[in-house]
Amino acid sequence: MARLIVIGAGELGGRVARAWAAAGGEAHGYTASEARHDALRSAGVTPHLGLPDALAPTDHLLLAVPGSARQREVLQALQSKGLAAPGRVVLIGSTAIHGGHPRGTVDEATPPGTGARAQAAADAEAAFRAWAGDAGVVLRCGGLYRPGRGPLSALQRKGVAPEGPPDKTLGLIHYDDAAAAAHAALTHPAPRPVYLAVTPPCPSRLAFYTAACVLLDLPAPRFTAPLGGQPAVHDVRALRADLLPTAAHPKWQEALVPA
Repeated sequence: MARLIVIGAGELGGRVARAWAAAGGEAHGYTASEARHDALRSAGVTPHLGLPDALAPTDHLLLAVPGSARQREVLQALQSKGLAAPGRVVLIGSTAIHGGHPRGTVDEATPPGTGARAQAAADAEAAFRAWAGDAGVVLRCGGLYRPGRGPLSALQRKGVAPEGPPDKTLGLIHYDDAAAAAHAALTHPAPRPVYLAVTPPCPSRLAFYTAACVLLDLPAPRFTAPLGGQPAVHDVRALRADLLPTAAHPKWQEALVPA
């Protein structure tokens, strides 16, 4: 079993590293602080600060650093160290690349949006592809959640729902399902270069925030003008065929479970 290097062994990357170690593999988790090191160590993962100084051709690498800007910084740092991509590299990307308000069918071929966030995600993917080449796989994850983390907890902290169009689709995926898909992308014999990772059916902003505000006893959400047209529908046939045949958390209502 190949050695796994996880850069960003946090909420998602840590799950993958622990699963790798539980299966008998050697796993190393790199983080920006030591806050998670005891938990990683107790799960059989060797923790480190910063970035690796060496990568073997036989290694598998998971880049699970959140944020497009930070991803590019990590890629530049690896290149400045003179490190070549190993045999398999997976990047945890984001569905933000598709733009703020996609309509109709959204899949791996959907072009990047024109907004700043979408373009930043596209730039990060391009930098990743230039470094990883054919060894690279991008997993474009929707909004990640678990009890105590995700859109519900963000709403609880802010006390008011963010305004936006009521008919915008919220693509969501549980951390456990995203981790399972990432693990499969690392081990699949011939993965595709890009996967869309959400678990349809996904709610509209109207459905999610109305239910969330009732649950948290908050004021009813306010919405901007509707987008109109066909709501975004996520096509995840590639994800189902290759990486995640059955989601462990298929119902978006689980994102309404508080900590």
